[in-house]
Amino acid sequence: MAVDTTPLSPHDPDAAQGRPAGLVTRSVRSLVPAAAGVCVIAYLCWGGLNHDVRYSLGGIRTAHRAGLAASEIFVHRPLAYRWSIAGLDALTVGPSAVRETVMRLVVAALSLGAAWWLRAGLRRVLPGREPGAVAAAVGAALVCAPAWDFLQPEWVAVLVSTAAVGAALAGRRTVLAVSLCGLLLALAVLMKYTTASTALLALVVVAVLDRRRAVLSAAAAVVASSAGFALAVRVEPRERRWLHEFSALNPHSVFRTGFGVPQAHELLRSLANEALLVPVVALAPVGLALLMRDAATRRDRWVCPATAVLVLVVVAGTVVVQGQWFLYHLAPLPVLGAGLWALAVTRHLGRHGRAPTGPVAVTALLGVAVPVVAGQPLSWRTAHAPAVCAVLAIAVLLALAAALTTGRRPAGDPRPGRRSPMVAGVALALVTVIPAWPTTPYSFDVRHSGYTAQERVRTAKDLAHRLDGLRTRLGPDTPVVYLAFGDTAYFLGNPTRCRYPSPAFLQRTSYHAEVADLTSFGENLRCLDDPAARYLVVDPGWFPLERVAPAVREAVGAAYDCTGPAAFSAAGLDICVRRRPAAP
Repeated sequence: MAVDTTPLSPHDPDAAQGRPAGLVTRSVRSLVPAAAGVCVIAYLCWGGLNHDVRYSLGGIRTAHRAGLAASEIFVHRPLAYRWSIAGLDALTVGPSAVRETVMRLVVAALSLGAAWWLRAGLRRVLPGREPGAVAAAVGAALVCAPAWDFLQPEWVAVLVSTAAVGAALAGRRTVLAVSLCGLLLALAVLMKYTTASTALLALVVVAVLDRRRAVLSAAAAVVASSAGFALAVRVEPRERRWLHEFSALNPHSVFRTGFGVPQAHELLRSLANEALLVPVVALAPVGLALLMRDAATRRDRWVCPATAVLVLVVVAGTVVVQGQWFLYHLAPLPVLGAGLWALAVTRHLGRHGRAPTGPVAVTALLGVAVPVVAGQPLSWRTAHAPAVCAVLAIAVLLALAAALTTGRRPAGDPRPGRRSPMVAGVALALVTVIPAWPTTPYSFDVRHSGYTAQERVRTAKDLAHRLDGLRTRLGPDTPVVYLAFGDTAYFLGNPTRCRYPSPAFLQRTSYHAEVADLTSFGENLRCLDDPAARYLVVDPGWFPLERVAPAVREAVGAAYDCTGPAAFSAAGLDICVRRRPAAP
C-alpha cells in the first residue's frame, strides 16, 4: 500500500495548522457578513416607513374602518399597489411601530427571496461565482434601499422585476419560465403604470442573456398587463377615470410644460443627487469599463455601453415624464448599479486573479467619505454641492483610469490574492449600506433634502404622541373627514367614509385651479356633505383653506363650524365641528 510522503506545503496554511483552524476561519468569514446584515436590517426596522407609504396606509386603514375596501379609495396609487400594501398591512397587528417593523422584516425576506431567484436564473447563463455575487449585491441593494424609495411603487416594481429576471432565466421549461416572468412584469407595470419602464429594463437584462426568452416574456407581459388592467377596471370602474386624471394633479408634467432648459437642469440635479447618495450609481461607468476590457468578443464589448445608454434613457425619460424630480423615481438605478459593480469586479477577479485595486480602493473611499459628507447640515450641503460633485467626478475618473490600466495577474503568481474577494466585498458593502445610514438625507440638495431617517423617526414619534391626545378628545371611533396629508390619518386613525381619505383633488386647487373641473373633484367635494362625519380635521400647512377653490370653502363653511366656540386647534391641526341641521 503506497504511502503519501509529500511534505505539507508552506503555502497551505489550513493544512499546516490543521483543519479546525480552517473551519474556524471560514466560519468567521461567514458569520461576520451575516451579523452585519442582521444589524442593518435591525436598524432599518427601527427607521420605519417613509411619509409617502404612510400616506397610502393611512388612507387604506381609516377607510377600511368605515367599511371601504382598498379597491374603493383613491390614495394616488393604482389598484395593484393598493392591494399589495393592504395585503402586507394585513399581516401586521399592534402599535404602528410594531406593524412597521413586521412589514420591514417581511419585505426584507421578499427581497432576499427575489435575489435567490435571480441567482438561480443567472446560474444558467453566467459562469463561476458571478451569479452569486450579482444576486448578493442586488439583494443587499434592495434591503438597503434609500429611505424615500422603500415600498414606493417604483421600488416595489424593481423588487418584482428582479424576481421576473430570475424567473425568465431559471429552469429548463421555457413556457413556465416566460409565463412566470410575464406575470411578474405585468405586476410591475400595474404598480404605477409609469413603472412599465422598470419592466422594460428587466426585459433588457433578460435580452442580453437570452434573447428568445426575452421576446416570449415580453409577449406574456403584454397579455398579462392588459388582463390585469381590465380586472382592475372591473373591480373598481373609477380606476379608468383615476388613471386619466392622475396627470391632471401634476401641473409640472412634461406634457404640460414641454422639455426645455429648466427641465434639463432639474434632471441633471436629480441624477447628481442620486450619484452622490448612492455611489454605486456614480461608479457605473467604472463597472462598464471593466466589463468592456474583459469582454471575450467584440459583440460583448459593445453590448455593455449600448445597454447602459438604453437604461439611462429609459430611467431619465420616466423621471422627465413625471416632472416632479423625486429621487424615488430613480429607484432602478441603485439596484442596477450594485449588480453591475459586482459582475464587473467578480469577472475581473476570475480572469485576472485579483480584484481591480484602483476601482475597489475608490469604492471603499466613497463608502467612508459619502456618509460623512451626506450627514452635514442642509445649509452646508447646499453651499458646497458644486465642490462635492466635482470631487465625486474626480474620484470616478480616477477609478475609471485605474479600470482601464489595471494590471493582469503576474506570471509568477498562479493563484488569486486570497483577500481580494473579501476586500472587494467589504468595499461594495460600504457603499451599498449608505442609504441605510441614519443621517443619510432623502436627497442631497433637492426635494426633501432636510429629511433623514433619524429626523423622520423623531417627527413620527412626536406626531404620534400629539395625536394620541386628539384621538382621545374626539373619540377613537368617531367618523371624521380629513383635509390633511395621509400620515395624519395614519397616526390619528379615526375612520372616514370618504373615498378620498386624503383629499388630493381638493388640495391641488390651491395651486392648480383646473383640477376643479375634474369629475373626481366633485366626488371628493361631496365627502364634506357626509352626515356621519362629526368633525373636519384640517392641516392648515398642507390644506390652506384660504387658497383652495371657492367651492371647497363654501362647502366647508356650510357643513362645519371652524370659528365658533366648539371648534379648536390641537397637534397643529384645526378641528371643525359639524353644524347641526336647521330645525324644520
